[in-house]
Amino acid sequence: MVITDSLLNQIDSYLKENLSEKRYRHSVSTAVTAEQLCRIFSIDSRKGYLAGLLHDIARELDIEQLTSLSLKDGGAIRDSEKKHPVLLHGRAGAEMVKELFKITDAEILDAVSHHTTGNKGMSSLAKVIFIADYIEPYRAHITQEYLSSLKGKSLDSMLKIVLNSILEYIREESLMVSEISLELLKELENERKE
Repeated sequence: MVITDSLLNQIDSYLKENLSEKRYRHSVSTAVTAEQLCRIFSIDSRKGYLAGLLHDIARELDIEQLTSLSLKDGGAIRDSEKKHPVLLHGRAGAEMVKELFKITDAEILDAVSHHTTGNKGMSSLAKVIFIADYIEPYRAHITQEYLSSLKGKSLDSMLKIVLNSILEYIREESLMVSEISLELLKELENERKE
């Protein structure tokens, strides 16, 4: 996929108009963080920037819109998504990206779709977006010490650390853990044993 400045400007304008200032700032920061991670791991950094910019495009939609858009991907609404519909914003976002911007690149759509829960068999780009969303500089919970713990790690090791941090938070808050996140963790742990 050729990512033009015109497309990036169009998306940027859409996000400025349709997201809160805080969500827009987070999206841009995630894009920049993703671009940096892509360079470290030899992944297309323009794709990283684009996917990071788009990842929360559906984050502020209501439950009906999230559900309706998510069902367009052909998948069922999982128990964790029924209990916490905000988890649907990745799936809904991927559908919006296709409809609004005619983006059909599977890696970008996968990255947007799975940035909330992760997924078994994620592409490298999707892993980067999952991580960048969690560690971008506007995230108040991310300390310099935490970022230092990620430095020099492989992409999968970094993903596992971030995923465990997210799961720890979910459990502390007595929220329902997504079955998809647990499957991803199991996959990452099995890869370590091999």
